[in-house]
Amino acid sequence: MKKRVARALFDQPEFLISEDVAKSEILKQLLKIHVPNSVEDAIINSKIYACIFEINDSNHYIEIHKNHWIQALETCLLWYVEDENYEMCNHIKNIIKSIKDKSKISKVSIKKKKDGEGL
Repeated sequence: MKKRVARALFDQPEFLISEDVAKSEILKQLLKIHVPNSVEDAIINSKIYACIFEINDSNHYIEIHKNHWIQALETCLLWYVEDENYEMCNHIKNIIKSIKDKSKISKVSIKKKKDGEGL
């Protein structure tokens, strides 16, 4: 079963600039949730890009190349630390570790890490 990509809706996407995106609390929440999930999915499926979301049902996607996954995850990690969501912090640390170890993780190992095994 193919996982559906999140969709972000913008009033006038052609006028978006990076500063607007950086200031958007709604977009921050979207990224905080979908970056770890998308990177994890990309690792499992041996992809080079993690597809984060689609812009306005336009077939234009925000994707992160694998060279930038750790940086993106570390940003999400900071956001989860601010929220004191340490369970997600541990989960993101496990994803980062798997990238650094360059090992392909399976759905089973992710489930175990989510459940607190192997920490």
